[in-house]
Amino acid sequence: MTNNKTYILGERALVIDIAQATLSQQQQNKLFAMHTWMRQQRVFIDIVPAKTTITGYLMHSQDPEFWLQKMQLAWENIEPEEYQPVTHEIITQYGGEQGPDLINVANLLDLSTSQVVELHSSQTYQVKFLGFLPGFVYLGELDKQLHLPRLESPRTHVPKGSVAIAEDLTAIYPSESPGGWRLIGHTGMTLFDPHSNTPSIFQPGDIVKFIPSKESIC
Repeated sequence: MTNNKTYILGERALVIDIAQATLSQQQQNKLFAMHTWMRQQRVFIDIVPAKTTITGYLMHSQDPEFWLQKMQLAWENIEPEEYQPVTHEIITQYGGEQGPDLINVANLLDLSTSQVVELHSSQTYQVKFLGFLPGFVYLGELDKQLHLPRLESPRTHVPKGSVAIAEDLTAIYPSESPGGWRLIGHTGMTLFDPHSNTPSIFQPGDIVKFIPSKESIC
């Protein structure tokens, strides 16, 4: 379906690297299906999907060369249609103290705050990959009318559950942290539980839909 490189990184990290900068939706779905296959094998300590790569860290009892061959064979045979995403609906309170950047975002884009909320909540997003914080997901694609760069000066404190936008992506902060994304809302959902068998409720390829709450100020 597309050129790729499969190789061992270090002693036990196995990598599939798709040799192009931007993937089509079909290619991304194939990568997500590969992630599901790798989880089912139960031989990886951790699996790290990125924008155009996926890396599995093998348990010490496993043979890297054997599993590298299995990964290559699996990649050649997996079809994009095998990936069946889970859909999550995220109740979101937009504006006010919960979304302190909403008014500024609207002003910068020459939109009303209600238009920003409508544009943000009227489409579905796909989990492209996880990173930055445990459970932090990069969701795309954000409507082009909402594209703005990150803040010039990041905040030292972003509350847990903050819904934010930056460039062509939107995201939810799963825990309190510094951050430079523009905060337009907030959700009370717990997105990451380190004590759960599956700590993050989101997996690569999942679908996310934001639902404005009645308390939204826009």
